[in-house]
Amino acid sequence: MPHGKTQMTDTWIAPDQLFDGTALHDGLAVRVQDQIVTEIAPAPRSALTFRGTLTPGFVDLQVNGGGGVMVNSTPTKDGLRSIAAAHRGLGTVAILPTVITDRPDVLDQAANAAIAAFGQNGIIGLHIEGPHISVARRGTHSADFIRDLDDRTMDIIAKLRALGMPVKITLAPEAAQPAQISALAATGAIVSLGHTDASAQTIISAIDAGATCGTHLFNAMSQMTGRAPGAVGALINSECHTGIICDGHHVSNEMLGLAIRARPCPDRMFLVSDAMATVGGPDHFNLYGNTISVKEGKLVNAEGNLAGAHVSQAEGVQRLVRDVGLDLQAALRMAITTPATFIERPDLATIIGRNIADLILLSPSLDFQGPLSAVA
Repeated sequence: MPHGKTQMTDTWIAPDQLFDGTALHDGLAVRVQDQIVTEIAPAPRSALTFRGTLTPGFVDLQVNGGGGVMVNSTPTKDGLRSIAAAHRGLGTVAILPTVITDRPDVLDQAANAAIAAFGQNGIIGLHIEGPHISVARRGTHSADFIRDLDDRTMDIIAKLRALGMPVKITLAPEAAQPAQISALAATGAIVSLGHTDASAQTIISAIDAGATCGTHLFNAMSQMTGRAPGAVGALINSECHTGIICDGHHVSNEMLGLAIRARPCPDRMFLVSDAMATVGGPDHFNLYGNTISVKEGKLVNAEGNLAGAHVSQAEGVQRLVRDVGLDLQAALRMAITTPATFIERPDLATIIGRNIADLILLSPSLDFQGPLSAVA
């Protein structure tokens, strides 16, 4: 062996099931050479076995915080890296840090932080949720900072897109002109409709203008009734991609299942955590000067109202299978394949060529067990 060279490690790992980003398989193993998966094949007799499922790590397009840190309160490169690290420790290897409604300078700082952290620790872009939303459907967002879409935000998005960064912006169509939505879409930004009290027809008009997504379906939007579909009905009926939270609090299991079955196109629903600082962190944090705490598994403000989610993507997948009744393949596609493809990062839903730190192991009961690097 030449001086200074180390011997290449060459290991086969055989889980009970393997999700390759497309489908779930039995009886397959991965070959790991120098921490990179180089092959998928029937398991050789020499393979190390694992009880459970091997899968690419989760992709989350709506992460407000984690590890005790919020994007809004710490809009810095180190803040975003800390949030990403907290979620990686729970099985999510790629995130869109999400800055919510706040002062204009907070958005400026978050954008600069995203530029500095882009591509590190699984930070794959930026999600701007507000401030261009409906006061009536603001949820936990502060009414003090809500405003119509303006050139300042348009310029920030243009800057991010010029650098090749994926950007998702959640807005209410009543806070933006159709021409502005079209201009945002023309940059390649994802325009997502949410925190809106708009009618179904207004939602349809925004989709016609270039919106391609809906933000946390059912939550903070006009509801669906027999004679008025609202934003919920319009988005379910559309071809838009739509995020949804599965934490047992934001949407009932019955409505989750109904919405997933009702979509006219496959692979249009994706799982988001809407995670706050408590995920992988302490049981409370400060937002807009108010304390948000975990109470009986849900995040609430002083009035007892929902204020973001206290759930990881791994827990969401587990609930989709256990409580909603999805098969594991469908749940994994919602948490990995669909968001990765939508954000134009199909590589995040692959196994071949991936570092073993980006692949994860789930127990037979779908508890997160750690990265593949823990056993390979």
